[in-house]
Amino acid sequence: MIRKLLQITLITTTVFSYEIGLDKSSNIQKKAAEPKINIALVRDNSKDLVIDNSTGLMWQDNIDAKSIRKNRKDAKQYCRSLVFAGYDDWYLPRLKELKSIVDESKFDPAIRYGFKNVVSGHYWSSSPNLSDIVIALNVDFKSGQTYNNTRRGKGYVRCVRGNYNSLI
Repeated sequence: MIRKLLQITLITTTVFSYEIGLDKSSNIQKKAAEPKINIALVRDNSKDLVIDNSTGLMWQDNIDAKSIRKNRKDAKQYCRSLVFAGYDDWYLPRLKELKSIVDESKFDPAIRYGFKNVVSGHYWSSSPNLSDIVIALNVDFKSGQTYNNTRRGKGYVRCVRGNYNSLI
């Protein structure tokens, strides 16, 4: 009798534990499926800036960011000379910095929420293509992909400032 009672208890405990495990597993899956709200980017409409709190970078987002097209040399000079929103330490972003504002879940434009002045076109980075000195890297904000372009070609310019050691 005691043996039968122990067997029944063992079977009931095993089945009950298995059901709890399934229930816990389904709760974890539900939590993982919930969308995450990204509050890292903050837009300052009064200054036409986007601030990325996760990287410490401040991005130019005025009408110039979707209208000015230059070759790479002139794009670098434009950013170095830019006095905008009370700051004069702007620079042409490195590829890794430019890629940090790409949203791969979006298309046309593939840019993170917060930017208003965007063209689905190629934006210059300051990063060279190390295998060919005539070529430089840029990001196409239609797809979010990285491309090579001749340095003499025209591309859009979006300047950045801030935490210079971020994303190196």
